[in-house]
Parts: sequence; C-alpha cells; structure tokens
Amino acid sequence: MPPHQEVPRHRHRAQAGPRPGLRHVATAAAVASGTLAVVTPVTGLDLGPTRADLRLAAQEVSDGPGAPFAEAAAAARDTPVLGAEIVRDAGLLDPPADASLAAARKAQALVQEAAERAKAAAELAARGLNDPSCGLDLGDLGRVKEWVSDAAEFLGCAYGETDLIGVAQRANASDHPTGHALDIMVRGQKGDRIADCALANADELGVKYVIWEQRMNDGSGWSTMEDRGGDTANHYDHVHISFDERAGSGEPDLGRCA
Repeated sequence: MPPHQEVPRHRHRAQAGPRPGLRHVATAAAVASGTLAVVTPVTGLDLGPTRADLRLAAQEVSDGPGAPFAEAAAAARDTPVLGAEIVRDAGLLDPPADASLAAARKAQALVQEAAERAKAAAELAARGLNDPSCGLDLGDLGRVKEWVSDAAEFLGCAYGETDLIGVAQRANASDHPTGHALDIMVRGQKGDRIADCALANADELGVKYVIWEQRMNDGSGWSTMEDRGGDTANHYDHVHISFDERAGSGEPDLGRCA
C-alpha cells in the first residue's frame, strides 16, 4: 500500500498580469491628460556582470568625440515631454485634438502679450506717461499734415494734454497756416518734459524746431529769444513745435522721454 500523500487543501492560482484592455485604458487616460511618462524602477535593479562595461562605455563617450552628443542627450532628458506632444509628433493626434492644442498655445501667447503690454504701461505710468495711442480727438487741429497729427496724438496722449492748436492764422511768419505747426497748451515742468520729448524724437516726428519759455531749439541747443511782451507771445503758456516739409521716419520712442 503506497504511503499516504497529503493533498493540499488550497491551491493558489497564479497571479494574472494586467489585462490588455485595462492597460490600453490607462495609456489613453495618460495621453489625454498630457502627462504620459515612462518610469523605470531603479530600486533593486541588478545590473549584473555588465555594470562595469556600462561604466567603461560611459567614460569612453564622455572622453571621446561623441561627448557633445552625449551631453545633448543628457540635456534633453532634463526637458519634460508631454504625452500629448509625443502623440502629436508621431502623427497620431486627431484633427480636433490638434486644433485644441493650437488654440491653447495661441491663448498662452495672447496672455503673454497682454502681460507685456501691462508691464510697459506700468513703466510709463511710473514716469508719469500714458499710452501714446489713446485715440485722442484731433478734429480741432484743422487740416494739419499727417505727421503733425501723428505727433499731436503721440505727445498729447503721452502727457494727457488735450488742449492743442494746429492750423491757425498768425500776424507774423509762422508754420501754423500751412499745417506745419502744433501748439500744446501747458505750463511749468510738464512743458519742459514735452519739449524735451519732442526734441528727443525729432527725426521720427519730423520736428524742425521747438519754442518754449522764450527759447528756441532746433536740435543744436537752446537759444534765448527776444521779449515779445507777454506769456503767449513768449511761449510761457504753450510749447510750439514746427515741423519739416516732409514726414519723419516714424515710430517715436517714449523710452527717451521723462
């Protein structure tokens, strides 16, 4: 009679691997969220007999002609790659998803542009300046030349001055009747700043000369004028700007102004 064999009461079923369907669902979810990543466990990984060979190979690459490529590869590993971008680059992203990605990038660019505009506006405000293209009403200037109108908008908006005179009749010789002159009604330090700003952008605005507080400057420095007998005649209540017969180069820069 054969010896008694004890039959195990419980049999342990071999643990099944992850089902393919679940694996595909997890991959799709990772791609959809834009965070697909490949993770390799390091703890407990036995490199075996090839460890020394790998170290030697790494040393040879770092010392040999392939070093720049190895450094480039190492730098590339530091840059995160989104799963959505991997799928897109592989040509597997469907048109709607591709359009969504493009729309997101455009939105990000618009946000960055708005932030830059806000920063520029803050810098101007810190210097007491405003937006140089504020849509100032220039209807009362008359038929001034286009570059005179542009200068009026640039300076008027920048310094918040709306009391402007363009075409006008004068008893003495003047550029006003032909639309080549601009008066900005202002007094004090703001007038100093406007006059200096106009001169700093003379080439861009097409400025010929500036008269302010009984002095004239054609770009070569201030010279004192004769006394004409009053604040307006001596230009103490306005900055007078005369312009060239031709337009300037355009694109004046408020960065030169105070």
